Amino acid sequence: MKKTVFLRTTAFMILAILVVASFAGCKTESAALNWGTDPTYAPFEYADANNKPTGFDVELMEAVAKKLGRTSNMTSGAFDGLLLALESKKFDAVCAAMSITPDREEEVAFSIPYYRADMGIMFNPSRNTIAGPEDLVGKTVGVQTGTTGETSAKMIGGVTVKSYPDIQLATMDLENGKVDAVVNDYPVCTEYASTHPSLTVLDTTSIAGKDLTQLYGIAVRKDDTQLKTEIDAALRELTADGTYATLYRKYFFADPPYLPK
Repeated sequence: MKKTVFLRTTAFMILAILVVASFAGCKTESAALNWGTDPTYAPFEYADANNKPTGFDVELMEAVAKKLGRTSNMTSGAFDGLLLALESKKFDAVCAAMSITPDREEEVAFSIPYYRADMGIMFNPSRNTIAGPEDLVGKTVGVQTGTTGETSAKMIGGVTVKSYPDIQLATMDLENGKVDAVVNDYPVCTEYASTHPSLTVLDTTSIAGKDLTQLYGIAVRKDDTQLKTEIDAALRELTADGTYATLYRKYFFADPPYLPK
């Protein structure tokens, strides 16, 4: 009888330990803000000289996670697969200099906008004379797959659009003369051109009569309303306490012309 009681007691203790360990594991998991990005998009997300992820979005998400009492856990992936991975629950949010568009809003929910950007046309003036979008007619233009840059370039009739899995490949082909221009978000173009003096960037606010001003948002699953509310609140707090402006000056060397609100 005592032996039976002992075995049952032991079994109960083991079960209790497993349950506690299971809850401890859940707690650790929930303590992280798991988010995805494409780290090939300086100055928003990229690898530094030590191959460590950095950039405006990276530090912003670290600050958001801190406001939420969590740690920031970043996962890398191709830009055009990020929303699918989000919906498949590979992570809980996407922060990747992603423009809020009607098509994307059909798939996911976005936070309040945290960045405003125009479109840029990057080219080598020694090879081409480009004063505006209309001068791209008859030329080959490099873009990144799944981006608003790709959509914008395709709006111009008579342009050959060449899509790449990441924008760095497009810019390399631009330098090598394999494409005549690159259409992409203006701040990303200027970041690249700042270290490649042979290239020039035009700030483009419209193509084919359509306003190209973009607002970036942090994407979450549509049913994750609580996380969206928490991220919105964190962005407002980071704006109010000056953290957002500090990060903006660090990466864009100016006061922010737009604030999350």
